[in-house]
Formats: sequence, C-alpha cells, structure tokens
Amino acid sequence: MRSKIIKAVVRYIAAQLLCLFVNIMLAALKDGVFRAICLVCTAAVLVCILADLGIKEAAADLKSERISGKPIPMTGMLCAAAAVTLFPAVNRIVLFVSALGGGFEFYGIFKLLEPSFLQLCNFIEPSALSADLSAAELTALLPTAAVPAAALLLSYIIARKKYIKSTGF
Repeated sequence: MRSKIIKAVVRYIAAQLLCLFVNIMLAALKDGVFRAICLVCTAAVLVCILADLGIKEAAADLKSERISGKPIPMTGMLCAAAAVTLFPAVNRIVLFVSALGGGFEFYGIFKLLEPSFLQLCNFIEPSALSADLSAAELTALLPTAAVPAAALLLSYIIARKKYIKSTGF
C-alpha cells in the first residue's frame, strides 16, 4: 500500500512540474484562446499521468491476484487517491483563509502550487491578490481539487473491469 501512495505522490509532483513548465513556456501568449488551450493541455497532462499510473497499478494487482489466488483490496489505491488530493485540498483551505481576511496573501503562491489549473485561476481572477477573490470564485476552484483522485481511481477501476472481462476473470 505504501508503494502505491509513494508512486502516486511522485507522479502527481512530476505532473505538476511538467504543467509548470508548459505554463512558463506559454506565459507570453496572453490571448484568451491560447490560455484556454494551455488550460486544456495542462489539465490533460495531470489527468493522463495519473490515469497511466491507475492503469498500470490495475494490471499489476490483477497479475498478483492471478498468481496468489487472493483478491487485492482497493484500499491501497484509495489511500493513494487521498494522498494526491490532500495537497490540493490544503492549498484551497489556505486560500480560503487568505481570501477571507487571514492577513496574508496566498493567491499568487496558490497559482504556482497548482500549475495544472493556473490558467483556470487566471480566467476566474487574473489578479494575484487573495482579497480580489469573491466567494463564488473561491467556490469555482473547489472541484479542481478532486481531479487528481478522480483520474487515478477511475482509470484504476475501469482498467480492472476491462482486464477482468478481457481475461475471463
């Protein structure tokens, strides 16, 4: 279980670093169309990297089940999904505190810590000040915290079902 958590966190960090690189490369393009393309690309990078891990872990678990004859519980992947959601959730909590008068600025840092959705943040509120965020804008950022876990778990579950049907298990 621990190895699945470590793999998921490492993949999440790698995806975020790649997204940061893409955002830096496309930072000069300020047109809305290019920002939208950048948002789609960076979100797709995050989803694809974590979905790849989910598919590989499903195949490995099914292989272990065939060898040992015992079913592999899904708790390892649930813990891995929780681990990759913990960081975005904490970032959003700190952003909420900052925006609601916490006495510190965090929105600019938040944008850098969440590069896969940096352009979404720029669409929602281009300013780097937490005080400029409204409650509706803060709420609009909430669902993106679940994207890493959804990519990881859905790919894992779908891959397990597909492999089970294709191999006759």
